[in-house]
Amino acid sequence: MVHKLIRNRFAIIASLLIITVIFVIVYQFMWGSRQLPVIDKAPSFTMSDMYGKPVSLQESDGKVRLVSFHYTRCPDICQATNLNIIRIQQKLKEEGVLGNKTQLLTITFDPKNDTEEVLQRYTAERNIQPEGWRFLRGTPEQTKEVLDGFKVYVEDSGNGFLTHSNELFLLDGQENIRAIYKMGDQMDNEQIFKDMKALLQ
Repeated sequence: MVHKLIRNRFAIIASLLIITVIFVIVYQFMWGSRQLPVIDKAPSFTMSDMYGKPVSLQESDGKVRLVSFHYTRCPDICQATNLNIIRIQQKLKEEGVLGNKTQLLTITFDPKNDTEEVLQRYTAERNIQPEGWRFLRGTPEQTKEVLDGFKVYVEDSGNGFLTHSNELFLLDGQENIRAIYKMGDQMDNEQIFKDMKALLQ
């Protein structure tokens, strides 16, 4: 009788271990084995959107955020980046997490030229939908603080164009930077989407 109980207990433990291993394998297959360590803390900021409404980073705490930078006169990489973010926005919408669990934030390098009216026109001409996606601008001083906080480089080349870093940032709900990606044609939309979903877990 005792041996039978021991055998039954062993069988139950073995079954539980097998189930756990299967769960881990399935989880890794579905979500990937990529780990997202805390890289740095994002700088706190309050800027205004293209309608003049104040927007703070803190108000979206609890959401997974993708923070990018651009300026509307950028001839190449910024435009490619925003096209990719449009695709990510659509996938997040299809998953039902856009706006309520995830937030897209795009900050201009060039607040002097990217006025509220310019940003409104820019998004309208490109059919960029505002759902879950805020285009932000600050004063030159605010912008410098945010750029310094994210360690993003920008320099006025003097010919109407800016030389800048080519990075965008994934933030968790506690304002931690969890991943840094390349902008433009080097963006891996599938990986960004997968990482955002992983943080939602």
